[in-house]
Amino acid sequence: MAVTAVFLKGIRVVLEYGMLLWLLWFTVTLARRLFGAVRKADKRIKKPETKPAEAVVAVLEAPEKELMGKRFAFEKQLLIGRGNDNHIVIPEGYVSHRHAQIYRHGNQYVIEDLGSINHTYVNGQILEGRAYLRPGDKIRIGLVTLRFER
Repeated sequence: MAVTAVFLKGIRVVLEYGMLLWLLWFTVTLARRLFGAVRKADKRIKKPETKPAEAVVAVLEAPEKELMGKRFAFEKQLLIGRGNDNHIVIPEGYVSHRHAQIYRHGNQYVIEDLGSINHTYVNGQILEGRAYLRPGDKIRIGLVTLRFER
């Protein structure tokens, strides 16, 4: 009887540890497949390649879903406003027809408010006239927040 009890206890321990090892293997395999798919999808979504003389304005926040996450690369000038003749069209009442422009001046980029009623904000401050932009500067026009990248 004692040998049988020890034998059964041994089988029980082997089955318990076997189940734990199988569960661990299953979890690791599932995680590899999930994260592998995410990595592959991330590699397929490429940021637009820019030329050395280009700058990029990325949309960080916008109430319009079609603007969210978009990136606008430009070399010389970028017009922002409500009108359809702008490079970035923001269809909301707080934005003027021609609200602001970003243009290249030498090796730097300048943002200029074009006389808008509701102002242009750079890093939380009201833009009066024009100012030089640095990479990472946040621009707010209406309810849309943009980030300048170089």
